[in-house]
Amino acid sequence: MSSSSSIMRSSSSSSSSSSSATKIGELIDKMGQTPIHSCIIAINSIKGNDFYHNIAHTALLLTTKKRKEIMKGQCQNAEGILIEYGNYPPDEGKDKKDEEDNIKNNLVIYRYKEKGGLRYYTNTIEFFLKKFCDVGYVTLDIDKDNQKSFYNLIDIMAPLSENKWIKENYNAFDLVFKKSQNCQDFVCHAIDILKPIYDVSYIKKGKKCSKDVNEQNIIPDCILKILNKYEK
Repeated sequence: MSSSSSIMRSSSSSSSSSSSATKIGELIDKMGQTPIHSCIIAINSIKGNDFYHNIAHTALLLTTKKRKEIMKGQCQNAEGILIEYGNYPPDEGKDKKDEEDNIKNNLVIYRYKEKGGLRYYTNTIEFFLKKFCDVGYVTLDIDKDNQKSFYNLIDIMAPLSENKWIKENYNAFDLVFKKSQNCQDFVCHAIDILKPIYDVSYIKKGKKCSKDVNEQNIIPDCILKILNKYEK
């Protein structure tokens, strides 16, 4: 890995969010007043890393579906909001033109606009599980008393006034001094806000995960620590 920009981009998806199919604004308007019922934590391998659970790209899919519906395959075509933090510049790099077009066409929203970093766009559950979860994923219901609309959640997760989750604050390698943060830190932060109901059985291995690996061992340590706070 030559730079932090490549480290936290999943090997199965480019830095561009062009996999979006639906205008994110339209889905947010649709879901804006509807409580988010569940979230899926994705763990995806990074190119060049054979498999080490603490070096992986993590992202969230927020949906209005319930965990049981998702696990039974009853809503694979349902769309959710994919939210991820990384070294994502909205106006530079090899995917500059694609991303500028996505922004213009309302296919992706950068929370902090030209400052980059945190972004969100749409994915179906099926596409998300296929493309973002090759190591594994965790599907979690959010406690009924803590269910909020996306409008409420994004304001709590990433207040515009704080500028915390911008590109400038991202560093995939700052594991000691922690003066910056990465995609896993954002997922930990989001879990503490969502307060989902967790059980070890909710972890599912992906296609790149060996059958011999214990389910909990595919989860980055920092995320597993937070999840354990909400074990039922």
